Amino acid sequence: MKIVNIDLNYIGKDEIVIALGNFDGVHLGHRLLMKKAIETASKIDAHSAVLLFNEHTTATLFDHKKKELTSNEAKLMYLKGIGIDIVYMIDFNEEFMKMSPEYFVKNFLVKNLNAKGVVVGYDYRFGFKAMGDVESLRELCKDYNLTLDVIDAYKIDGEVVSSTRIREAISEGMMEEANKLLGHNYFITGIVDHGKKLGSKMGYPTANIITKDGVQLPGDGVYDTRIKVEGDDLLYKAATSIGNNPTFLGENLKIEANILDFDENIYGKKVYLYFLKKLRPMVVFNSVEELFERIAKDVEEVRKSK
Repeated sequence: MKIVNIDLNYIGKDEIVIALGNFDGVHLGHRLLMKKAIETASKIDAHSAVLLFNEHTTATLFDHKKKELTSNEAKLMYLKGIGIDIVYMIDFNEEFMKMSPEYFVKNFLVKNLNAKGVVVGYDYRFGFKAMGDVESLRELCKDYNLTLDVIDAYKIDGEVVSSTRIREAISEGMMEEANKLLGHNYFITGIVDHGKKLGSKMGYPTANIITKDGVQLPGDGVYDTRIKVEGDDLLYKAATSIGNNPTFLGENLKIEANILDFDENIYGKKVYLYFLKKLRPMVVFNSVEELFERIAKDVEEVRKSK
């Protein structure tokens, strides 16, 4: 997969069929768009492509009350696995934001990117103030000789698979539901920081994980997780708590992973934390001893899981 950083002066030589959308989560519905782009591109001897916005430029693009499901790093990983040929990375700046729908198609897609085909979802919007919709895109594609594939809503259990539905499932700790909609295990990334080391003193050392702001976290509770340390190909089992340590009257939200059969120093390292299912809610224990008895049970439950 080729990653190309572009601006509005870019002139592409590769003929492409491009899938357009936000693709937060790269869920099963998104994957249909991308597979259609690959299929259409192969029929006309073109390359399949996706457009992503550079993250530091998207502050005005999305509703930041909505938490992020997938960073660009994760999107690129998934796109490569799906088989996309080219990913274009561009800043979402004022010039891009103010494009009319026609300018977006005529100048950006056709002139800049050399697009021969477009694939979008049923609810796609584009252009200045999202004035363009699927019907206007259909007319513009006819005018500028582009093929257009519009993918219908993908449903599971009678409901549309959407990033909003997935966020709600994750925030409620329904990880098995979220993972079913995503088509992969939900994960977050973070840096391991020095915590209070209370677990270490009781024989249950934990990795205190710091994430960037705006990431969608599962609701408070203890989870069956898998953790990967950057630079290490192995995936380790971990019992992970998310919450404010109510037994210790904590105030700040913490993500603490008790990694099974692991004793390496990973302070300052980047980790990838995959959520499989929720084990139990966060509760206040009557004593520290009672807390660590419960942690021992959590660890054993994770150890027995597949």
